Amino acid sequence: MHRFFIAPQDINEQEALLDEHESRHALQVMRLKMGDEVILLDGEGGSYRAVLQKTQGRRVQAALLETQPKSPLAVLQIHLVQGLPKADKLEIIIQKAVEIGVHTLYPLQCRRSVAQLKEQALDKKKQRWEAIAREACKQSGRSHRLQIEPAYDLTQLLQFMKGRPGIVLYEQETQTGYKELLKRLLRNGLRRELFILVGPEGGWDASEIAQLTHAGVHTASLGRGILRTETAALVAAALALYEAGELGMI
Repeated sequence: MHRFFIAPQDINEQEALLDEHESRHALQVMRLKMGDEVILLDGEGGSYRAVLQKTQGRRVQAALLETQPKSPLAVLQIHLVQGLPKADKLEIIIQKAVEIGVHTLYPLQCRRSVAQLKEQALDKKKQRWEAIAREACKQSGRSHRLQIEPAYDLTQLLQFMKGRPGIVLYEQETQTGYKELLKRLLRNGLRRELFILVGPEGGWDASEIAQLTHAGVHTASLGRGILRTETAALVAAALALYEAGELGMI
């Protein structure tokens, strides 16, 4: 059954009104007709079985048939901080992060980021990233939308984190493995959230690592191999969700 996003304010107990984008997608791309059944996702855990009823201008109205049990948030919410990579790599990361259940994405301007985007370009990119996240939610059936924050620099990010738990993946870390550190943090009461920081293609500058560790962020290695930034981000997020019991469980 086809899935569409619906803003929570556009749903009442009996009806829902798709926005123009989703209405156009339903009628012109998917070629659905009035009377076809769909699944509506509100991005906040709500899911509804509905039937397309009629058009209102450029929008489609649907009648609700069933309100499905609300999907709870993950016990451990993963905040993925991704050093801005080049080309379309962040789009791939966003798509896959949605699929595995990452809660928030923080694009990060790093010293070694090949892509040094200005504010106007970032605003445009963010709109595209959010569209990709929305489509990935529909494809994967995730009823919680990935939150994509504006791009930060490292100082801004650390001010925002304010001591909240975080792990930075660092290829020069030789003492602490990522899995070992995860297990230790979980044993010591890590339950609500975790920031995972991944550098761009060029890796972290030594001054950035010093700034992170001074702020209390743990360094860890994913192992002997060197992973691409997009691979490291998804492996680290998936391992954290698995260790917390959010993946591999029915």
